Parts: sequence; structure tokens; C-alpha cells
Amino acid sequence: MNSPFTPARTGPNLRPATDEPPTYGHAARGYGTVLALYSLAGGPHLVSAVLAAVQLHGGTVPAEALQVEEVGRLIGLAGAAIWLLWLVLTRPRPAGARSPWPRVVVLVGALAVIAADEAGEFAADRSSTQVAGHLAELVIWVWLCVEAAARCGVTLQQLRPPALKRLFSKHTKAERAKGELVFYAHAAVLCTAVWLMSVLKRLPGPDLEGDQATAAGVPGLGPHLVHGIWSATVEELLATALVVAILTAVRRPLWESLTVAALMRALPHAYLGLLPMLATLLPGITAGWLYHRYRRVIPLVLAHAAYNTLSILFGVPLLPMIVLLLLSAFWAWIATKTASPRAVSRARSVD
Repeated sequence: MNSPFTPARTGPNLRPATDEPPTYGHAARGYGTVLALYSLAGGPHLVSAVLAAVQLHGGTVPAEALQVEEVGRLIGLAGAAIWLLWLVLTRPRPAGARSPWPRVVVLVGALAVIAADEAGEFAADRSSTQVAGHLAELVIWVWLCVEAAARCGVTLQQLRPPALKRLFSKHTKAERAKGELVFYAHAAVLCTAVWLMSVLKRLPGPDLEGDQATAAGVPGLGPHLVHGIWSATVEELLATALVVAILTAVRRPLWESLTVAALMRALPHAYLGLLPMLATLLPGITAGWLYHRYRRVIPLVLAHAAYNTLSILFGVPLLPMIVLLLLSAFWAWIATKTASPRAVSRARSVD
């Protein structure tokens, strides 16, 4: 019997692989997986963002409540580690497969790095560097997303390199152009969303004073860069690819998947103010559609991380960059059309 989580294998639109009617149980299991991951990874930040939004609108928040993000982050990380350990130990293994214990050792090593960083072992002043520990956290979150998706019968992105003889074929170039199209298009939308935020901040209403790093409590350049990479990876992998892939696999309509992905991305930005937060719905919707159409999450992560890094180090001239990125995306889109149907069919038969 086919798994209710089995995604389509016949095209980019991820249509259900079976003709079985959708059931409440399938959808509930899909939403349960997505919301559990989101609660562990983004729940503490979401609560902190809501509290910051209450303060922004003149409300009073107890000082103890403002510590919820740091405590919640550690609790969520512990929950993620336990879940990942269970997935690793209970993964179905054919006869002769490798033992899961080397993976357990890697997980324990990542947790040891996090614990050492929190204890101040990597800094002379015995304070957390917010670099080594956060990078180890990122390994756990990415690993958990991949394992949870695999347990649901979903592959977030195929990473099989082409054969050497087809490396420079028209089909391979067209496939590579799809990744470039996703990268340029997503980067353009991110720049557009930030420009839209700056416009909305001029309208009447409370909004964040200062930058997002200050609001997030990031102390310096190194932690700021790591925080940018961490947020880019988790947003695109968890709040975009995982949501769209799993909800599509349980036969939810596309508009529902995009709505969930957009809300998951936008709500943790509540600390920016209501109107600027609405601007973050745009990259949530477009990133979800791009992933649904092309099944490529790595270009989404790279585009988001590149934007965060460049904006931290140098600043990004938004309007010229938007025009340049849109032109690049259009050029990449043209390149995706270069492979003939016969070449595509021949390449698939070789695979």
C-alpha cells in the first residue's frame, strides 16, 4: 500500500502519487509533524516576538517573560535532540546496513559543542560566543528536518550529480538553470520585501526602532553573521520546503500550503510592527511557490543567506539590486527552456 506521505515523482507540481482520497488522519499527521518542528525551532522566538509587539504597542510585559526565548530555545533544542535520536535509532534498515551508533556519536558531539559554548568554554571571559553553539544547533535542525521528512516518505531535494558524459548537455544546463532561477527570483523577492518594509514604516503606527540584530539581542559581527545564516536556513528549510512538501504529500491544496508557509515566516517578525510584518508574507508565498514548482531548497537557503550576509557587511542598494536580480532570473528562465523534450526523455531513461 502506498504511504499517504508519498510525494509525486512525475513532475514539478508535486501532485499526489496515489488516487486514494485524502483523509483526516493523513492531514492531521502531516500538520502534526510540521507544527511540532515549527514549535520546537521557532516557538520561543514567536512568543518573544509577540511580547515585543505588545511592548511596541504600549503594553506592559513582565521582565521575567522577556527571558522566555532563551529558555525556550534550550528546551526546544532538547526536544529536537530527543526526537532526532529516536528517528535515528528507529530508522528502518535493510539487512547489512550500517549501525546507527556513528550517527548517535555525531549527535552527542554537536550537543557537547552547544553545552561547551553555553558554559563559556570557547571565550576568555567565560561568555557564550553565540557562534560555535549556534552552528552546532543548525546541524541538528537541518538533520532533524531531513530525517523527519524521510520518515514521512518525502525527499526535500534530490542531490544526485549528473553523469560525467551529461555534465555539459542541454538537459543538465537547463536543470542547473532552474536552480539559478530559484536563487535569483528569491533574492529579488527578499529585496522587494525589505524595500516594502521601509515604505510601510513611514505610515502611521508603531514600528521597530533600530535594526533586527539589536532587537534579537545579537551582540557582535560574528554572532550576527551566524544568526543570519541560521535564520535563513531554518526559514527556508523548515517553514518553506518542509511545509510545502509534507502538506502536498498529504494532498492539501497549494493555496493552503502557501498560506501556512507564509504565516510561519511572517509571525516571528511581529516585533517589527504590524505593517512591516505584513511585508514578510511576500517572500513566504513566493518561496513556497518556487519550491513547489522546482523542488529546490538549497538555492532558497543560499539566496536568503547571501542577502543576510551582504546586508550585514556592506548594505544592499535595494532598487538597483531588484532590477539586476529580476533580469538574471529572466535570463535563467530562458535557459530552462533550452532542453528539448527528446533530450529530457533520454536523460531520464539513462537515470
